[in-house]
Amino acid sequence: MYKSAFIEEEKCNGCRICVQFCPEPNVIVYLKDNKKCKVICEKCKGCEVCVLKCPKKAISLKMVK
Repeated sequence: MYKSAFIEEEKCNGCRICVQFCPEPNVIVYLKDNKKCKVICEKCKGCEVCVLKCPKKAISLKMVK
């Protein structure tokens, strides 16, 4: 088990600050169809930078199996 970031879609405003601050490439992606961000859990290292930077508090860390 490991920690991964998770974005609550209803809180995300698509500002992409999380994408800019994530230290790993292509972990957080912007989805043009719904104008929201999404975390690719398999790539996330759980560093928590996006959680701290999100102005809408839409991101949290969760345990993943």
